Amino acid sequence: MALKVDFKQFLDEKGEVLALTEQAKTVFNFLTKIVLSVSENIEQPLIDVDLNCNTRGTELSCEGSIEASCSSINIIEWHCDTCEASGTISNWKGSIWDIQKRTIH
Repeated sequence: MALKVDFKQFLDEKGEVLALTEQAKTVFNFLTKIVLSVSENIEQPLIDVDLNCNTRGTELSCEGSIEASCSSINIIEWHCDTCEASGTISNWKGSIWDIQKRTIH
């Protein structure tokens, strides 16, 4: 089953992280690393995120690596290269984890 996340669910109206349970913090940290990696390499069609699959939750044994890409509608799609773990991240653009190089016109 895919993990579909609206990034704003973790943030308050000022864009700061809400008080989270330990499990939610683990998942959020996993997601922020994906957002950072994708936004830094946004022009690449597929990004090898420096992140193991098992870091998304305690007691997970998969040692696979995470790969991700960004669609034309700014949804990040990620998946493990070993198991069936996958998901999407929406509403990440403009957050403090969005580190895309900006072009000034």
